[in-house]
Amino acid sequence: MAKKYKISLGIIFLVFILIRFFGINLPLHQDEYKWPMITNPLTTPPGGIPHPPLSEFIYRNAGRIIGFDNFRLVPLFFSVLNIFLIFYLLKLIEGPRTGIIVISLFALSFYSVLASLMVDVDGAIMPFFFLLMFWGYYKLRDQGYALERKNLIWLFLVVIGALGGFFIKLSGILPFFAIVFDFLIERQVFKDRKRLLKYFIYIFFILCLFAVLLVLSKFIFPYFRLDWAFKYWEHFFKLSGRGWLQTFIQFIKSIFYLSPLLILPIIFITKDIWVRLRPFFLFIIIGLIFYLFAFDFSTGALDRYFQFLIIPLCVITGTVLGSYIYNLAQLFRENKIFFLVSFIVLAVIFFLQFINHYVPPLYPKTEWINRVLSLRWNFLFPFTGGSGPLGFYISFLFMALIWIVLGVFALISFFKKEFRQRVVFLILIFGLLYNGVFIEEYLFGNINGSAPKLVKDVVEFIRENKNIRSIIVYNDNGGWNVRQTGKYQRRMYAVPQFENEYEKILNSFSGYILVVDIPQIASGSFYKKYLDSCVIIYDKQDKKISAKVYDCQKGD
Repeated sequence: MAKKYKISLGIIFLVFILIRFFGINLPLHQDEYKWPMITNPLTTPPGGIPHPPLSEFIYRNAGRIIGFDNFRLVPLFFSVLNIFLIFYLLKLIEGPRTGIIVISLFALSFYSVLASLMVDVDGAIMPFFFLLMFWGYYKLRDQGYALERKNLIWLFLVVIGALGGFFIKLSGILPFFAIVFDFLIERQVFKDRKRLLKYFIYIFFILCLFAVLLVLSKFIFPYFRLDWAFKYWEHFFKLSGRGWLQTFIQFIKSIFYLSPLLILPIIFITKDIWVRLRPFFLFIIIGLIFYLFAFDFSTGALDRYFQFLIIPLCVITGTVLGSYIYNLAQLFRENKIFFLVSFIVLAVIFFLQFINHYVPPLYPKTEWINRVLSLRWNFLFPFTGGSGPLGFYISFLFMALIWIVLGVFALISFFKKEFRQRVVFLILIFGLLYNGVFIEEYLFGNINGSAPKLVKDVVEFIRENKNIRSIIVYNDNGGWNVRQTGKYQRRMYAVPQFENEYEKILNSFSGYILVVDIPQIASGSFYKKYLDSCVIIYDKQDKKISAKVYDCQKGD
């Protein structure tokens, strides 16, 4: 490999680490802090994770090495492995230049940053096994699938990748189906019914073998409770009464996370790119069918599950960009006015974030829809979730304008190929700004406020205040940090369907409530009326987010 590519790889890796370094100590949020609670042998016996046993094995042993308070280092470690696997896989498929472009996207994509710091298995650990599998498969593909001695190592990688992903989570088997379908297409099996039946018998046998190995894994991991796992999986099997609206909302949030940078270049794919990267396309298709239609994941953390899209889209988008990013100096010389106007538009869109923005409450949802439909876009959109992040705001106006501007240009260039190189470069520049704003707000919150900073200060107040013996935490914002003070009582969600339940709880409640208000509570709601009857004993504001401690010993 040429020296320039080694230098580029080193620089990108340093940028990758530097960005994520600032997120290592972000507060664990909701489902995230279940991992140190469940896997710590000092507090919980083994067998607390309702997934195949390798997930708990990794976190339990990592906790013994790095400490159970440093779990963000676990996904970060696997993400470091992933960035090198991605580069060498793309070096094999497309060459080192495209490999550098792809890992640059992986390093600078917000969704990738979030996934590499989220304490779970979907964003970094499962992709590690998927990359091992694809690396082995592409090596076999190049060799015409010849099962010679020299190729056994690549077959071994496929097996390890498939089994490893499956033993992390059942959905870890999805990339295996992607390479199976690609293999069947490559071998033109679908044209011959007898061969198709034969291969389907083989596949069925392999899946049965996986199932048997999962059952037998109890002898290696005695804490694995298959009966509990089945009970957990049951609630995703729904044929009616599905939460389609919630599924749609979570999917749209994932699209926002992915950004135009990883979405729009797909429209410029060619037949050659499709053939070379077909396993990645098939993985995306199979994954979307699985999470959107096959099962009901509306009650789960869908924005976390959709992290499977990050690497395939980085690979596809990076390959497309690589075919257009050349002779940039000449491109600038020939299109000075076009790029000057584009950069002015970009600057205007960026600074529009600093005009006055409204902060709507989470409920009613109709208010969000009305503001979007009436083009009153100067409001802040909260990004939070069951597995994190703790919560940050992004201007909807900023997001919408970038999507619209790039979408219009992409649509024009789809029909007028002579504009395509200029538009691809605009997608790159506008997309990097979009992701940069997301990363900045997630890590620092300098534009709209930082919930992690507020949590750090208010938890110290709670720790030092001797009158506070127990406290309810709104939306569980700062819940893990409050738990470490020993004063955590329970969490409270200001959701309309829970009003009757919380009315009973708060009728007999006499204590304190912590509210880090992202998302904000509706002013006319039962929850806000109750809080207004309490006394505020701590109040700190960081731009659009506040942290308040309410003394509700006499709350009405």
